[in-house]
Amino acid sequence: MRRFPRRTLLLMALALLAFVRLYVIAHREPKPVAPPPPEQARAPAPAASTCPTLERALQGALRDPQGATAWTTARKELDACPTLPARACELGMALDARAPLGDAGPQPLRELLDTLCQRCPAGRNPCASAVVRAVMAVSATGQSPLASLRWHLERAGPGMPEACGEVAQSLLAPAALDEGPPAEASRTLLGELGPICARAGLLPSALIRAAAVQGAVPARDWLAAEAPSAAHVPLTPDRLLGPTTGSAAFDHQDTPGVELSRLEQDPSWRKNGALSGVFSPPAREVSGLRVKAKGPGAVRAVVRVDTGLGLHDPDTQASFVLPLVCRFKGTGLWEACTPSVTLQDVEAISVFPDKRSLVLSEMEIRGTR
Repeated sequence: MRRFPRRTLLLMALALLAFVRLYVIAHREPKPVAPPPPEQARAPAPAASTCPTLERALQGALRDPQGATAWTTARKELDACPTLPARACELGMALDARAPLGDAGPQPLRELLDTLCQRCPAGRNPCASAVVRAVMAVSATGQSPLASLRWHLERAGPGMPEACGEVAQSLLAPAALDEGPPAEASRTLLGELGPICARAGLLPSALIRAAAVQGAVPARDWLAAEAPSAAHVPLTPDRLLGPTTGSAAFDHQDTPGVELSRLEQDPSWRKNGALSGVFSPPAREVSGLRVKAKGPGAVRAVVRVDTGLGLHDPDTQASFVLPLVCRFKGTGLWEACTPSVTLQDVEAISVFPDKRSLVLSEMEIRGTR
């Protein structure tokens, strides 16, 4: 038997080992491939536009406002559409322009607008948008709108809160400030739209009452009958703003009183006057007060209202209106101040001298906390 040298055997062993390794690699079963991770949930494809032919039908009615076929098609499409698309609501403005109130004869376009107004949501409601635009224009320019807005507000449907919010901000809140009468156009529009919003419960009661005390609105037409409330008693303010001796006007004692000076240049004058009795939290109701003073002046109530209405106090970050409760002659005897309706959410009662100064001997405020 032939014997190979050791070196040759070593080389042969290495060659065999390499051959085996290559064989194993070549015939190795592939590792199972891990299944791909589940596909992320895809956002659903946008649904096809609801009522895709409604816009075309409405535009056809706009092009042929007296055409029976065009109107009938639009009417059927509108009645059959469960959820109105945004574009259909946007076309309400064009319908309004093509079928103004007061035109003689049938107005099929206005019937379509009526339906849109009662179904379009807030923010896209054509009747509510018409009211908001007109109210803002009247409050800015003092000019009357071209047409009555009662029709639009009564049909504003889901948009009525938005429309009445603008009525409150631009018309009612300014009317509750004792800072001169509002423009005649604003008063007229407030008288037309305000009762509709009030009956719908969309105007704050405290704001209506403040405007009624100011004489801007008839309380009887705007407010429901007052329910009996707790007995009204004398109220003592929680703090006073004004002279340090101001507490003498609320101590219920026969004292010389406190001298109040007219300081219109003071930044706080507009709200606090010469002396302000502050309630914290605001008094729930104030039904009247009495004043004993020497020298004429006025008493105004600071009525807390929703943010964005009336005036804004940067110190308290609260909004308020400022109706006139009464004017007193200052004869040195008691004078009664009885507002036309009970005020609500009264933050303070402020005294404003008519002349350079007056002496306030006593003030009694009646209400509930």
